[in-house]
Amino acid sequence: MGLFGEDWGDMAIHESVLELIGGTPIVRLRHFTVHNGAEVLVKVESANPGRSIKDRAAHFMIDQAEASGRLRPGDTIVESTSGNLGKSLALIGAVKGYRVILVVDPKTPTSVLRYAKALGAEIELVDTPDEGGGYQRQRLERVRQLRADDPTVFWPDQYRNPDNPRIHAEQTAGEILSDLPEFDALVAAVSTGGHISGLSRVLKEKLPDLVTVAVDAAGSAAFGFPFRGYAMRGLGLAWKPGNLDLSVVDRVHLVGDLEGIATSRALARHEGLLVGESAGAAVFAALHHAHHHPGSRILVVAADDGANYLGESFDDEWLRERGLTAVLDDITLREPEHLIELARHPANPAVQAESLHVQKEVVPAEASR
Repeated sequence: MGLFGEDWGDMAIHESVLELIGGTPIVRLRHFTVHNGAEVLVKVESANPGRSIKDRAAHFMIDQAEASGRLRPGDTIVESTSGNLGKSLALIGAVKGYRVILVVDPKTPTSVLRYAKALGAEIELVDTPDEGGGYQRQRLERVRQLRADDPTVFWPDQYRNPDNPRIHAEQTAGEILSDLPEFDALVAAVSTGGHISGLSRVLKEKLPDLVTVAVDAAGSAAFGFPFRGYAMRGLGLAWKPGNLDLSVVDRVHLVGDLEGIATSRALARHEGLLVGESAGAAVFAALHHAHHHPGSRILVVAADDGANYLGESFDDEWLRERGLTAVLDDITLREPEHLIELARHPANPAVQAESLHVQKEVVPAEASR
């Protein structure tokens, strides 16, 4: 028996850190509450070993590639990433022995790069934006170059790989329903489109009245709006990602930098939830939904850990350098009660997804050797 009476013989011993992926908790918000009977619940994906929801997709995409022979011992994994998938691939590479090259851009948080490098990943920085000011297309071009130079390179292609949404349909949705058999709305940020599409498809089968709210950055073009850039990380693209299934999205809420970043900072200070900017944006959108749907139970997917951004959006000087001082100076962006009221009439209210006209995505089709 252990010091406190527990039977150590019954404690699980895992064969690798990858076995810790999944089984993340759901937490009820206490201070971010619209007082109309609605409640906001948060699935905390930072409880995964790589500190984000991307652990699930990365692990499954690599497993499936190994099973099909597209990825073999001694091969190199190359991916374009703004952060979290890169951390996950670095973790997997360290456990499984793959060389990992991550193609990133200047918006990638410093802490993410340090994490990935500590696990042995190599970093390729693309610092020249395209004509629209974005980096994703340039990153993908560099991935194509690396693949052309080395036939042993495997590209998971998180934007188009069907195993990305598939793992959320097969695993994450079941976790949610086990913990929360009944709820009214799913709110999730959109990056590759993987987790919102996989989750929504299965959850809507079990809960036919479920409303799915896709959260994107104001300035992202993923839903057909003009691309104009934004400060937040973890959501948004310059095009529609191939894994985004519009048929399972009911509403789209574009959240501004001030709204999303302020909410993520306030969640840390008032709920003890250190989550990323995309999670802040998603909670803000959930509060907007709560205002207009009294009595509803809303589940937010908090995709990653705020520790990624301690040197960026959680740093006052970083905010000042980017003209985001309102997060520091404006009381309406600091305290939960003010943010809750701000969410009643946000800068960009949610709109029906069916009203949007989204252009076909332009990401290259190949996703293996």
